[in-house]
Amino acid sequence: MHDTGIIRNRLKISSTRRNAQAFVRVQGEFGSFATYLWNWVDGTRIVNHPRLLADLPATTELSDRVSKDLKRRGFTFVGSTIVYSLLQTIGIVDDHVDGCPAKRGSGNGPLYP
Repeated sequence: MHDTGIIRNRLKISSTRRNAQAFVRVQGEFGSFATYLWNWVDGTRIVNHPRLLADLPATTELSDRVSKDLKRRGFTFVGSTIVYSLLQTIGIVDDHVDGCPAKRGSGNGPLYP
């Protein structure tokens, strides 16, 4: 708690432990956390086509549902905005602006596994 280089919020610190326990339970149920997440989209990446950064949403109906389910499974600090960011980060959602070199394609067909 005295180290200024780390998060010192008691709730967030205890959340880390609680989330790790919930993560292990999800792994046990689904075989991996990745499988749990990709099941929400039937293994197919969602490719959006924003023209401008201003077109990007902070949350979606999918992130709302996943967030609610994660909370039901015992996770904390997993609001819809955080979950949407996770879905983007791991590649389930491609929100790269059209014309961006990182845009991955049409999204047709399964990506995972």
